[in-house]
Amino acid sequence: MDSPGRLIEEFLQTHPGYFCVDCIARALGIPVGQISMVIRRLGRSGGFTADLAACSRCRNKAPVIKAA
Repeated sequence: MDSPGRLIEEFLQTHPGYFCVDCIARALGIPVGQISMVIRRLGRSGGFTADLAACSRCRNKAPVIKAA
């Protein structure tokens, strides 16, 4: 079984656009708390971009992330 971090990375790499924590949680069935921790780590890495913008899925303005 893949780790939550790997599942989130794969989701972001295969789905273009920005995604909020809630939409990633619904798509992957992973608790929001786990996603928040992974997203903080990914936002500091070189392969992802974090911002405050509209989510590509729900359109709510929130902290979001996308694959670079």
